[in-house]
Amino acid sequence: MSFIFNNQVSYSDSANLDAFGRLRTAAVQNLLDIKHVYDKNPLQVNEVTAGTATSIFNQQFARVRMSTAANNDLVIRQSKTHPIYQPGKSQLFQASFSNFQLETNVIKRVGGFTSTTASTYNSVFDGFFLESNGVTNEISFQIWRSGTTVYSAATTVWNTNEFNPIGLDWSNTNLMSVDYQWLGVGRMRFGLDLDGILIYFTEHNCANNEPNVYMSSPNQPIRYEIRQVGVGSGSFDMICSQVSTEGALNGLYSTVGVINSTTADLNSSGTKYPYIGYRLKPSYKSVTSQYSSLSILNTSNDNYLVTIEFNPTLSATPSWTDIPNSPFQYSIYNGTVTTTITSPGHIMSSLIGESGSSALSTIKVDDNQIRVGSNVDGTLDEMWVCITPLSASATFLGTAEVLYYL
Repeated sequence: MSFIFNNQVSYSDSANLDAFGRLRTAAVQNLLDIKHVYDKNPLQVNEVTAGTATSIFNQQFARVRMSTAANNDLVIRQSKTHPIYQPGKSQLFQASFSNFQLETNVIKRVGGFTSTTASTYNSVFDGFFLESNGVTNEISFQIWRSGTTVYSAATTVWNTNEFNPIGLDWSNTNLMSVDYQWLGVGRMRFGLDLDGILIYFTEHNCANNEPNVYMSSPNQPIRYEIRQVGVGSGSFDMICSQVSTEGALNGLYSTVGVINSTTADLNSSGTKYPYIGYRLKPSYKSVTSQYSSLSILNTSNDNYLVTIEFNPTLSATPSWTDIPNSPFQYSIYNGTVTTTITSPGHIMSSLIGESGSSALSTIKVDDNQIRVGSNVDGTLDEMWVCITPLSASATFLGTAEVLYYL
């Protein structure tokens, strides 16, 4: 006699499962992380201040303290890049902070979200955040879709048997965790790590409950902000944050090439010229990209230096052209207008080029933290291939390949 048993193993929903209900793995793939051990991370984080507000880095406490003291004061610190969301994988956002207690007429927010690019950057939110609102005297977790509040849950409705929200001391350090399915829909969970245990306090389920996606883009930057809307004062500490995908990094990426086939003279020896540049199109601010490879051919038998620079200062405003069927614009040096680099950017990589009219030099960039993105006000980052000829009237041909995830 034989028996067939149902040996299926199932797990109840808990912090041991990711947003898709899969068992969590320790090998999460980091997409972006920001910590304040040495400085304010100016290459990764854009900062906006207004009025008498201050933003002060403190190495001892590994934090940036944002403070307000008058009406309309504000500080916003937002990552330049938007970590890419990969469909079918749980996205994990974590952020630590302190001084999140309610303060009269002061609003504090931390999460993954964007706003309008016009001052005061306080409308058309898209994404999610935890908010301490000293006007309504309420702390809540909120989800927004292009200016529409999709979900809002104050501490009074947070529901868990593991910890009473009344016992939370928001003036102390806290660590929030948010994970979410997207695919346009799915669920998002909000929790806090307390005593080494992740406790979920609230969640929002969109699938089969709503007619639209719950946020317009799943690729959201890390953002902390404090703003004052009346008499009073307040402070808020940005400590550490990260975004990761709870699964293997997606191998589905795209590439696009830029060719500078103009053999324009780089006339002055020792002068740095902007040769090939790229940036995001204004409507594609959440794309993750980097130079994948470069090839430079010197056609005048001269030695030269190549640098790849993040946001150098040019002597004249470059002309940008859309690359069809891609999220980028490009600019190339053609010699019609003599433009030079007047102040170097952050040098990502460099190469001493070999002289010889048939010597081809190649270079690769592997930095995956510093990428072109945008500031809070919409100003676009630029990445430039720069050439410094070591002889007069040097000529070049060049190509660049950009790898990107949408």
